[in-house]
Amino acid sequence: MTHTLNVIVGCSGKGCAVRKECWAKGQAKRRKGKCKDDRCYKFIPHDHPERLEEPWHVKKPSRIGLNFSGETFDIAFKDRAFLMWFGLCGMMRRASWHTFVVLTKQPQNIPKDENFPLPNNLWLGVSVNRKEDLWRIDRLRETSAFVKFVSFEPLQEDLSEVNLDGVNWVIIGAQTRPNMQPKTEWVESLITQCRERNIPIFMKENLKGYPSLLHEYP
Repeated sequence: MTHTLNVIVGCSGKGCAVRKECWAKGQAKRRKGKCKDDRCYKFIPHDHPERLEEPWHVKKPSRIGLNFSGETFDIAFKDRAFLMWFGLCGMMRRASWHTFVVLTKQPQNIPKDENFPLPNNLWLGVSVNRKEDLWRIDRLRETSAFVKFVSFEPLQEDLSEVNLDGVNWVIIGAQTRPNMQPKTEWVESLITQCRERNIPIFMKENLKGYPSLLHEYP
């Protein structure tokens, strides 16, 4: 990512395999005092609609990580989910020269509306850490996102055969704080499956023991 934009901050942790080691939650605590809203520090799900205009001030086309410090589709927003998503999509359409990257662990809460196509500059992804998370890829396939991706970070177990039909990009990574490296055979299995489908692969820098890391994009 060249930039990040956190219109939504915080997460309830529903369905999260790494709640205790959450990178975003740790970042929120380290940034105490830099946000006037105490909910940021406490990682309570909330939104900052005043930030929706920020992409307009970045004139150079950029890849923007959207809500990386929160869960865009958190269950906490269920009563306002469509309205919030409508606002975010409107912002992405207006800032059409940027690419926005959204990653979720709660794709079941993505608002559905056949008359509301997603912006063409949206890359939408799901996190999959273990076998019990694989259903998220099925939900991702149901969306009309221009680029659909799966983040296997941190990869916590052997996933065997994964249905990657309709997936345009795969990210593979380890866990940090504490460091937990996925077994080489787990990573190699995913790489082989991606190669069979011509899916580009991005290996995160936290993966250790590899002579070179793949940094491919869709």
